[in-house]
Order: sequence, then C-alpha cells, then structure tokens
Amino acid sequence: MTLYNCKHSGDQYRITKFDEAMNTESSYLCTTDACQCPAGVRPTCRHRDMLPKFLHRGYVGTEFFFDYDRGGWVQGEDSFAEPEPMTAEDIEALPNGLEKDHQHEMQVIEPPSSPFMKRRFL
Repeated sequence: MTLYNCKHSGDQYRITKFDEAMNTESSYLCTTDACQCPAGVRPTCRHRDMLPKFLHRGYVGTEFFFDYDRGGWVQGEDSFAEPEPMTAEDIEALPNGLEKDHQHEMQVIEPPSSPFMKRRFL
C-alpha cells in the first residue's frame, strides 16, 4: 500500500509518499501545471493527477491519505476528525471544472412531488 498526503507550501502543494511503516519515501512540490518529480517533464504525473483529488475533497493539510494503488482514501491513525468544510475562497481556487463538480456535489436534490411522477411496478 502506497499512501500520499498533501500540504500547502506557499503557492504550491507538497505531496509526500509514505511506505507501509509510514516512513517518508519522497516528497515533491507541485501545482496542477508543474511538478518537481522526475516525471515532471511529462504532460502529467501521478502527483498532478492526485492534486485535484485532494483539492476537490478538501483534504489538503488534513490527516487524510490517498491510496494511489486502490484509488481510495485512508484517515490517519492520530486523527478522527472530519476535515473542515471548504470555504468559498477554497472552492474558487479549485482548477477549472472542479468548482462546478464541488457545487453540484453539495446541492441537495429534492425528489419530485408531482403525483404524475409515481410509477406502478407489477
């Protein structure tokens, strides 16, 4: 299992890779457009792939880790608190497209109230 976390580092983000014993394996500064990792010269890398996921969930600077191999989230053992909700400034800072996804996810969708929408199943 390979876990990554993400922290703010000025106008960039630091994504750190941990082994199974939670020892730091590597750490790179990145943005959605560039990364200091060896694959940073390519059009994309795993760090630039993960950064929008951290931003979208609001897990930057929290005790949540991304399990890259499984594509899921793991909460750190020392913290059982939910991450703080994203502020309007955080949402505006999301890369293009993610702001709309975040707003759509946060909408409460009411079921239709029309009696004509009911269906009978036999």
